[in-house]
Amino acid sequence: MKSMTGYAKETLKTENIEVTAEIRSLNGKALRIKYSIPRLFNPLIVEIQSTIGEVIKRGEVDLHISYKLPPELTPEVSVNYAQAEKYMKAIQKISGVSGKEISVTLKDLFSIPEIFQKEETEVDPFKDAVINAVKSAVLKLDETRKIEGEKIKRYLEEKLENIEKTLHEIEKEIAGIEERIFERLREKTKKLLKSAEIEEEEILKRVEIEVALLAEKQDVSEEVSRLKMHLKRFRNLMEADEPIGKTLDFLCQEMHREINTLGSKLKEIDVTEPVLKIKSEIAKIKEQVQNVE
Repeated sequence: MKSMTGYAKETLKTENIEVTAEIRSLNGKALRIKYSIPRLFNPLIVEIQSTIGEVIKRGEVDLHISYKLPPELTPEVSVNYAQAEKYMKAIQKISGVSGKEISVTLKDLFSIPEIFQKEETEVDPFKDAVINAVKSAVLKLDETRKIEGEKIKRYLEEKLENIEKTLHEIEKEIAGIEERIFERLREKTKKLLKSAEIEEEEILKRVEIEVALLAEKQDVSEEVSRLKMHLKRFRNLMEADEPIGKTLDFLCQEMHREINTLGSKLKEIDVTEPVLKIKSEIAKIKEQVQNVE
């Protein structure tokens, strides 16, 4: 079980390059990767995406890559003097037309990419270093996600135990529900038929029929059984290695549906407080499940 949040940074140094890969991930419905990488490494994006996707299956991922080259491999900068002269003439012309003196600094000239140009560098000599740096960073990120996932797991287990305890309390309350219905109806029927000439035995038969009908309407054994089944499946999924967040979220919806039905069926006993307690625990679980891959 993994969280979708994490952070990692890895620097890899070889003879011809030093690459730093910084990666962080947040909650997301699917895997989406945002890149902040030098233009030199653009041809490697497909392979970088594949490297990340092999480990991270879900979440918003931000990847930042920077690099340093040794002096002997640093690309030469060339100056396009003809282009610079054209810019200067254009500026002078604008100055003459506007009647205002326009001063141009070296910083202004540096901002014009057509004037100062770096020699193109081939990416192939640096490919392995870049991919390996990304791979190491992703594996570190995955470890942080696992650690965070264990924390979430412990929290969820605590909430599941709370639900089970509360459900057990409800089961104890409903254990004698037929006896309660029987006694209530018998007393009520006796009062209604006090003046009527009906035998006690006949009254009991009618009460038994009503008890059976009411008990059937308030039977929540299926809801309790399904809720227990969902709790068991939830625990089993928490031990899985594959992404489980979406399935856990679905189970939360199913558990909420079962406890809603249970609460609406039971009229003979007041289970408002335990039902609300279980709903509250399910809501807390659902909130944390949004962080699970």
